Amino acid sequence: MTVSHFSIRTLLIISILLPLFLVYAVSMMIDMRNSRTEAITNVQIHLQDLVGKQAAQVDIYFSSIAQIPRTLSAALSAGSTPDGENLEAILRETLQTFPRLIGMCVAFEPNAFRDGIERFAPYVHRTQLEGNELFFADLAKTYKELDEEQKRDYMQWDWYRIPRKTGQATWSEPYLDEGGGDVLMCTYSVPFSQNGRFAGIVTVDVCLDDIQELVSQIAEKNVRYYLLSATGKYVVATDPLLGLAMKESIFSVAQKYQKKELAEAGYNMLRGEQGILAYSRVIDDRRVWIAYAPLPITGWTLKAAMDEKVVLEPVYASVYYTVHYFFVEFSVILLVIVLVTGRLVVPIKRLAGFARRLSAGDLDAKVGKIRFSKEIDQLASTFDKMVDDLKSNIERRIQEETTRKTVERELQSARKIQASLLPRTFPPFPDRNEFDLHALNEAVAVIAGDFFDFYFIKPDTLAFVIADVSGHGIPAALFMAVSRTAIRTFATPNHSPQEIINQVNRVLSTDNDAMMFVTLFYGHYNVKTGELTYVNAGHNPPYIVRKDGRLETLQATGPLVAALEDIAFTERSVRLEPGDLLVTYTDGVTEAHSTRDNVLYGPERLEQLLAEIRGESVATICNRIHRAADQFADHECHDDVTLLVLRRNETSD
Repeated sequence: MTVSHFSIRTLLIISILLPLFLVYAVSMMIDMRNSRTEAITNVQIHLQDLVGKQAAQVDIYFSSIAQIPRTLSAALSAGSTPDGENLEAILRETLQTFPRLIGMCVAFEPNAFRDGIERFAPYVHRTQLEGNELFFADLAKTYKELDEEQKRDYMQWDWYRIPRKTGQATWSEPYLDEGGGDVLMCTYSVPFSQNGRFAGIVTVDVCLDDIQELVSQIAEKNVRYYLLSATGKYVVATDPLLGLAMKESIFSVAQKYQKKELAEAGYNMLRGEQGILAYSRVIDDRRVWIAYAPLPITGWTLKAAMDEKVVLEPVYASVYYTVHYFFVEFSVILLVIVLVTGRLVVPIKRLAGFARRLSAGDLDAKVGKIRFSKEIDQLASTFDKMVDDLKSNIERRIQEETTRKTVERELQSARKIQASLLPRTFPPFPDRNEFDLHALNEAVAVIAGDFFDFYFIKPDTLAFVIADVSGHGIPAALFMAVSRTAIRTFATPNHSPQEIINQVNRVLSTDNDAMMFVTLFYGHYNVKTGELTYVNAGHNPPYIVRKDGRLETLQATGPLVAALEDIAFTERSVRLEPGDLLVTYTDGVTEAHSTRDNVLYGPERLEQLLAEIRGESVATICNRIHRAADQFADHECHDDVTLLVLRRNETSD
């Protein structure tokens, strides 16, 4: 078996098995997507249901704790206040009955306990959870015994101040009770009244270790639980990797790891809402599903989290087995195809030989008759016909390309001839310091229909013309050459501008079957006096830019040239003062078209530009005007652009 033979067979195998592989791949992707969607939907339902049930259990725990100070608060509000010893006994008895509590306190408003006792706040507490020994302290006396720098009135603590102000029972944020229980805990405060007036606060302290143990007991495998306070602070976190408990809030974590979706969930939690979302885990970017539910009694939130990887493990296992069986089936099909494609090698090798000859440039190559099968024989016939058609097309394209290049060479030659008809040396009259003159001609096609010309017909009289022939391309170029020749022929010292243009019109309009015409501005300029005598034959009005910036236009003095034979042109005169500028142009400038907003460059923009650049040299003015029109049209001008600018100098030798 040769290398080329093996390559052909491989190509056929790939072309047959690739669609089969794609079908299997797409099918597996669809199955995997459906399974993944179903698994995620199930885990969402499960996680929401789970966190709701667990939140209810935790809420029951807090409700049972909250009932203790509520009962005492109701008793104090309904009856007379016990004395200090009886009140201490009540607190001790309650703590002995409920060993999971850290401490209890009844803090009275000033003068609300007994006459003559300004403040009284008995507090009974343990030093550790489930400790047998109970300690008593009067927070009011403790306050009196402190130094001035250490004093902090118990009435200023949040557990007293907030429920006193709101009149509502309140769970405090977790805190370390220094000097009391010396443990991390939170306090539930219930206000009570006597004789219709606020009298004080009953509190109960709960150790966070107790809450941690409760949350750990309800935790399931692969589910992490977090308990958040009413401000979003992590109170309990069963995931020890981040060390969130009592150190971070959901908002600080969201900001630290740039998890915007986590912050939005935090705001939902503060509003007491229940929900579920997925986001990238903060420590390893694994996708995590979290569900959260409120604890109504505390205003806290229970959050459960589960890695999406855990959810999708059964899906991945199913895909693994599917892929395994697919490759077994694929191998069997591959073996069958290899055996069948062996019979195709000979005719395909023949086609390959034909292809090599064709790629080498042999257009006489033929496949010939192949009798292996009807389909391959038809393919061979198609190849033979393709070669014949290709050969014909190549010959035709060669002929077309030769013709095109011939036309291009002729057009380039025509452009060179046309350019040679126009003045090309600038400055044109270096020995004349009475004026400055510059002109340019840019063709939109290879050859132009616009032209300009200038020459002295008398020692002090400069004749000049700028013209625009109708149309573009070769017809316009031919008519341009005829027009220039006619003007040169009749422009003699003894003829005025109107006489010259009248004669040119009669010559050009005779036998003008193509109905070509030309707009032009022709003038005689006396370089000593600044006197300009001109004929404007339907041309764009040139501008005279005075030294002080004023603009004047030289309007038409007659219609188009060559349109009608029996018409007469008139002439006008104007004087250029020292420093004045004459700007002539064709409509390729003002009709430059912006494709972005579908507007023309227009006279207004040209006038504004002239006001800005009037002090520049005549060559710079020509170039700036052309560049402005070209940029306005996004470098896609659709008409020839011709400019001729003349300035009368202020001084001369």
